[in-house]
Amino acid sequence: MRDILTFDNVGMIYYTDTQETIAVKKLTFSVRQGEFVAIIGPSGCGKTTILSLVSQLIKPTEGSITVHSDNPNAVGYMLQRDHLFQWRDIYSNITLGLEIQHKLNGDNLRYVDSLIEKYGLKDFVKHYPSQLSGGMRQRVALIRTLATMPELLLLDEPFSALDYQTRLSVCDDVYSIIKNEHKTALLVTHDISEAISMADKILVLSARPATIVAQHDTNMKDVPTPLLRRKHPTFSQQFDKLYRLLNGEGIANEN
Repeated sequence: MRDILTFDNVGMIYYTDTQETIAVKKLTFSVRQGEFVAIIGPSGCGKTTILSLVSQLIKPTEGSITVHSDNPNAVGYMLQRDHLFQWRDIYSNITLGLEIQHKLNGDNLRYVDSLIEKYGLKDFVKHYPSQLSGGMRQRVALIRTLATMPELLLLDEPFSALDYQTRLSVCDDVYSIIKNEHKTALLVTHDISEAISMADKILVLSARPATIVAQHDTNMKDVPTPLLRRKHPTFSQQFDKLYRLLNGEGIANEN
């Protein structure tokens, strides 16, 4: 598989009139096509800054970021909250990105209809967001992101607004859709268990300025769902290892 995303010695500094804040420093990593990568780190370390850099909402101060694709819509961003518009029905929420891009044409709408059919939203397209559960709203948000056919999905703590039981169910739901659609994903989360249950590879960041402390492979590609991964014999050992890394134990900072 080819690389779809490459960070090469990336740094990001935020400037104000009176000071500068180094958010990330010398970040070098890659994400391969079809891979599910999670990023974990201390609160405020710069995890969301990385997603903003990938999506070109901000430009790095140094280094380079390459998305290896000719698709102008190669990157799709799924935010912490679903941000569905309450006055639009579910269908018009799903097609919002295509509408903004002036791409509400036959082929794209047929693809949207196939996603709606495949992922159980057909009976809800005329509903409004307030009529759906939190878990169903997150599914709508994901289908809205997929509607523009991105190759790389950025997931910014997409389950943080859900209660624990709903989170477990929605993790399974989102994971299965991403895998079924053969998408590459980069997940930012503060939840170690969530990272292990979903990711093929986990990047552990230091406190700000964020550097990569370690890269951890979960080695559970043969386990079909996040819920089943939580029951895997190695799950607790992996959790302990990542917890120690986040608290400055184990592998020393190599950057």
